[in-house]
Amino acid sequence: MKKIAVITGAGSGIGLALTNELLFEYSQLLVIAFCRNKDNLLPLKNRYKDRLLIRQVDFNHNAAFASVKRFLENYQQVDYLVHCAGLVSPIVKLSSLNLDDWRKNHKVNLEMPLLITQLCIIKFNRSRVLFLTSDHPITPVTGASAYCISKAGINTLTDCFRQEVTANIAVFTSVAPGNVDTPMQAEIRQASSDVLPLSDVLREMHGENKLLTTALVAKYLKELLMSVSRTSFGTRSWNLLKDINEPYHFTHISETREPIVQTDSALLLQRKMSGEVSTFGSVQYEKRRQVFNKAVSKYPIMIVTPKSVHDIIEVIKFANKVSLPISIKGGGHGIKGAAIVDGGVVLDMANFQDISLSADGRHVSVGAGVKNKHLDHFLSRINKVVPLGTCPDVGVIGATLGGGIGFLSRKHGLSCDNVTRFDIIMADGKLLKVTPHKHPDLYWALRGCGGGQFGVVVSIEFALHPAPEFVEGGTIAWPISEAKNILKAYSHAVLEGPKSQFLYAYIAHSVPHKANISIMGFSESRSHGLKTVSSWREGATVSIDRKQYIECQSNNYESGLGLYWQHGIIQGELTDKFIDILLACYKECPDDSGGIMLDPLCGAIQDKGTNETAFIHRNASFICSITGLTKQNQGKELVAAWVQDTYKRLTPFFNGYAYQNYDMGEESAVIEYFGQHTEKLIAMKKRYDPNLRFVGSLQAHISPVL
Repeated sequence: MKKIAVITGAGSGIGLALTNELLFEYSQLLVIAFCRNKDNLLPLKNRYKDRLLIRQVDFNHNAAFASVKRFLENYQQVDYLVHCAGLVSPIVKLSSLNLDDWRKNHKVNLEMPLLITQLCIIKFNRSRVLFLTSDHPITPVTGASAYCISKAGINTLTDCFRQEVTANIAVFTSVAPGNVDTPMQAEIRQASSDVLPLSDVLREMHGENKLLTTALVAKYLKELLMSVSRTSFGTRSWNLLKDINEPYHFTHISETREPIVQTDSALLLQRKMSGEVSTFGSVQYEKRRQVFNKAVSKYPIMIVTPKSVHDIIEVIKFANKVSLPISIKGGGHGIKGAAIVDGGVVLDMANFQDISLSADGRHVSVGAGVKNKHLDHFLSRINKVVPLGTCPDVGVIGATLGGGIGFLSRKHGLSCDNVTRFDIIMADGKLLKVTPHKHPDLYWALRGCGGGQFGVVVSIEFALHPAPEFVEGGTIAWPISEAKNILKAYSHAVLEGPKSQFLYAYIAHSVPHKANISIMGFSESRSHGLKTVSSWREGATVSIDRKQYIECQSNNYESGLGLYWQHGIIQGELTDKFIDILLACYKECPDDSGGIMLDPLCGAIQDKGTNETAFIHRNASFICSITGLTKQNQGKELVAAWVQDTYKRLTPFFNGYAYQNYDMGEESAVIEYFGQHTEKLIAMKKRYDPNLRFVGSLQAHISPVL
């Protein structure tokens, strides 16, 4: 038996697009289309013949319900009922609202959905009912009060049906699709801004192609109707701007603390800023929500690209007003994609590209959108350096807040150890200049706390160092059969070697017969250079040379991959047992899909005491990273399982802590990042960001102050 879908408002807009989508995708589906004007449906009728039944009816007419009833009497079942019919008029202020116009609006938007659903209840059998609504819960929009109140009624009507009708009969939900380019939207855009202030913003959005297309929304509605489980479908309401995880797939996000977004305010935010507000469906939104790890896909409500401190303050005011979380994106390299917050506001700092020298040439100020490669190239022109990480596309500020480890760290300390000032906008919108003498508690915390925990860091000032005069850099590799001997020599070199030498050890993803153990090195030592390293064992493949420091900082990191990552911190030497288990784990890795890397610490990193900054790894020796790699997420389950199993087997050799810049995700306890500083940092978070406006690891076990 064919299944039957009943769609109201099928003659235009989302209803028409959904009718087309369902007929195209499901050859065994019969669609009954109720519409006021059937002209747009005739091409579909010609194509799909008897699979589309059209009933032309005006829901505002007194005989509308009787007409629908007579038509549906011919059918014993209704598997899907979708209410798309809607009326936005009258667009007037409440003081001018005519009662007849009010009643017409509510008859179309509220009364007919109720009556048709009542009529179909005896025809339901494990059916699905979808009410198209607006932002959930509906919020008032000046000049559109009748529409807003009717849609608020639809949300309540959905909840009431959900309470009174068992799931064996039907499951009910409502869906807010966002701002869609429909005939109803066109009517709104024609309204005077004196009556409907929102119309100005919607006209701008339309002119900039920022409205969603009906075809795109129809694809998501189709997926919700046909593919999402009945339990998920019927136990909540949906908002497409928040709930979409992948194209045509929905994420089952937590039901708690869903923000109430005031549509009027959200859309008017753009008018208060010189930067750009990107929303779902736009090219810029899709571009800016991407992060380095392609295994991560998140959907914020909006992504804001500010151009000024004023813009950032306006965004914070907006987020405070509607209780939305804020995340901050610099380079977007965090392994768990913490720069993008689902269902919140992302501040993309890409426009903050300023780099400037102090008058005495001893310090450099760096904007929040600057990446390692930008600062390295700027400083190379004046023969100066700041200790930075080795990945060119990592954001300077994000890496610095978590610590910042790179080629110069054993000589000059972490990136955060070289900060002389932070400029930060707090949750109350105030701009603070944080130095050792001004706000010293924040100065302590920002050196190692990671991410945007306390506010928006718009710039950082670093102390400068002379660039190295002599640099030897490159990679030395041996067959994997030499790995145990190389790793023992490597352990000794890190623990006992000169501060002017920095060595990574890694086994890159490869097929087993081509696997190597490699040392990627940087050395300023003429007597203990990388040629000394190449003599650790015979059979080395050597690719080292004398270089400029900037050349060593230009490493290429493979992009466009899904990453699955775990790591641990090692104190002391790499023991024989640790090395044996590490190599055994690597042998079990799926071909060409994983690797293991060791970052060195020690040297000048240990010159500061464990309590001088929030960075807790002063006494550690190595960071061990286990990385799984996939293309287009192919085979991700197998690769992710290998990462987790390897991490579990190596955990006894780790000290129980985690490096903040190698984020382990929300499942990790705060104490893993902050150790003995946890209590102090949580107290500071509560004091400076009581409503937990800025997302970060600190808030995992904190309740907001209401």
